[in-house]
Amino acid sequence: MSIRALFPALVFLSLLAVAAPASAQTWSAEQQEIWKFEEQQWKLEAAKDASWIDTMVHPNLRYWSDDPMPRGKESLKKWSRVGYEDNTTREYEIFPISATITGNVAVVQYRYMVANENYKKERDTVTGHYTDVLIKENGRWLFLAWGGAEDPEEGTD
Repeated sequence: MSIRALFPALVFLSLLAVAAPASAQTWSAEQQEIWKFEEQQWKLEAAKDASWIDTMVHPNLRYWSDDPMPRGKESLKKWSRVGYEDNTTREYEIFPISATITGNVAVVQYRYMVANENYKKERDTVTGHYTDVLIKENGRWLFLAWGGAEDPEEGTD
């Protein structure tokens, strides 16, 4: 079996090794609350439920992922619709790294692995990372900013 054929399994095992120390540590109740918030957003996104944008995103959101420049909440709504039409998340997993809270602001860092299927029924698995900035308003956490992206494909710079 070639290394290329083993690559998805190797990536998964390396993600487990990276995530294990973070998930094994003891998190405060507030850190656990934040992680549940992150998990809920991923669950809704995978289900193509855009309601999370209105209920979990601050009006002043700024984010920068694989896009040419930072964008806001209205752009997120617009392009999420397109993504929901063209792609399906078959499976995903997120791996916590850190959750730092200072007052009403939190910074959450994690890695992810997603198995996708596009409108042509082509499948792929991607990995990547995010740093999310959350703000607590009226007793609820909201996404204020995030940055992250897919890892480069093997053999690319």
